[in-house]
Amino acid sequence: MPHPESRLCTALARGSAIVGLPQASGQIRIYYEGNTIGAENLKRFRDRAVQAAGRMLHTFPAGYPTRARQDVDPREVVEIGAIDAKTYRIDISARPTDLSWWIDAEDLIDLGVIRKAG
Repeated sequence: MPHPESRLCTALARGSAIVGLPQASGQIRIYYEGNTIGAENLKRFRDRAVQAAGRMLHTFPAGYPTRARQDVDPREVVEIGAIDAKTYRIDISARPTDLSWWIDAEDLIDLGVIRKAG
């Protein structure tokens, strides 16, 4: 996800899923999905993450030709977990308090990061 003081915080839609890999140049190539059009199949954070990962893995290492890709300074992003390239299983390693400003509570519940109150 974007670093809280990164330009990506305003450049991307809040809640965008971001996946990325380091480049030889030292930058990180990110692919992202923010569902700015409101597609039903991309409402959950996990679905947006799978979409972004699919773009990255399409004809790897070239990736899918998309505008939803940037090469950024490593300080612009924070690694919060990993996604399995084969199963698309998402493992979140960051604390919920570090995620809640960017990822909605419903998505944190869906990802198993927090429990539903009540």
